[in-house]
Amino acid sequence: MDKYTCLSVKQPYADLLVIPTFEDEEGILQADKTIEVRSRNTKYRGDILICASAKPEIYGKMSGCTIGLVELYDVKPIEEFTEHDWIETCIPFNERPKKGYGWLVRNPRRVVEVPVKGQLGFFTREFPEGEITEYLTALKLDNKGIVMIKKRLK
Repeated sequence: MDKYTCLSVKQPYADLLVIPTFEDEEGILQADKTIEVRSRNTKYRGDILICASAKPEIYGKMSGCTIGLVELYDVKPIEEFTEHDWIETCIPFNERPKKGYGWLVRNPRRVVEVPVKGQLGFFTREFPEGEITEYLTALKLDNKGIVMIKKRLK
């Protein structure tokens, strides 16, 4: 069994955390949302399996399942947020909390969806070995592989 530290996040924020949109200047993948605001601090650092909450259900968005992995690498009190930090949360101005912490995340990776019942805060789940699988983002081929694919496409 593979054990994961999980976090339930409501849509559309869950997708914004796990869909890679660009590489930063250091070559690290980033998503549109790089800061997840939570009421509590955490000392945890490392990969988090993001689970899209069952509710609300939004047309075209997955819910009630695993959707990706992110790396939690730092935490910052929201009292120290800059305007840029608030932009990175994707939270509309009128919905921004007054207290809490920003969990800074990077290295988003989409995973094949697996149904899961979420919980508040961090929770741990075990999955059969290999069930949590990252979607393929690139395929490297040698010349022999390229020739083989070209033949199949004809």
